[in-house]
Amino acid sequence: MSARIIALLTDFGQRDPYVGTMKGVMLGINPHLQLIDISHEIPPQKIREAALGLTVAFRYFPAQTIFLVIVDPGVGGARRPLVVETADHLFVAPDNGVLGPLLTQVDVLRVIHATEATYFRQPISRTFHGRDVFAPLAAWLSRGTPLPNIGPEIHDYVRLELPRPRAAADQALVGEIIHVDRFGNLMTNIAESGIIELWGHQDWQRMRTRIGSAVIDGMDSHYAQRPPNGLGMLINSWGFCEIFVNEGSAAQLTGAAEGTPVSVESVATTPRAQ
Repeated sequence: MSARIIALLTDFGQRDPYVGTMKGVMLGINPHLQLIDISHEIPPQKIREAALGLTVAFRYFPAQTIFLVIVDPGVGGARRPLVVETADHLFVAPDNGVLGPLLTQVDVLRVIHATEATYFRQPISRTFHGRDVFAPLAAWLSRGTPLPNIGPEIHDYVRLELPRPRAAADQALVGEIIHVDRFGNLMTNIAESGIIELWGHQDWQRMRTRIGSAVIDGMDSHYAQRPPNGLGMLINSWGFCEIFVNEGSAAQLTGAAEGTPVSVESVATTPRAQ
């Protein structure tokens, strides 16, 4: 596979020169590259958040995009650099589970442990493998380097699964907050597809959501459907239940954070809160 797009997802932030340095390395190998930033604001070492971001973002990129994912708390240690080939894309990342949730949703053709030092920048730093291992590897792949040249195929890569909601005895669907965005919106791991699977298509106003001491009656179709500072719940652009405050922050109002339990139930009648 040859590609001209490399999409980057890291926890490097924008203050330091790390991202720009990696881009310089890649352009030195393939000056025809188009480099796209998914995000560099993943909280430091938050592998699960990076995995979630990649899982919801990758499907919107053209075929043959190479995804370079660097959230690497084990840099310099024994974790392996991986290249994953799917039917449509390549993924370059450390073997720490950051690709795990994605690999359950795509057709994986092979997973390669990158061992061939020819495709690394020398000397390799103990602390910046993004520059010396992963960035040059992605760039050489963009030039059509065959995967067998990179290293051996493996099957024992690290699997990381996102938490799954469960059906409780009272028929509520119980999940948790898995992401808090910059607006204070609370994304749960309860998907629209899971609700439909459990209860079927029905009047969404029969949904009742509980988070902490707060109870939200009904499901909204957009944020402004609630009054200013009103707490609501809708299905967001990622297909998950999201708790929000119109013109405010649900995280601040509820005190919820990543890992806070959330339940959704279907009730006989639901008076719509306004």
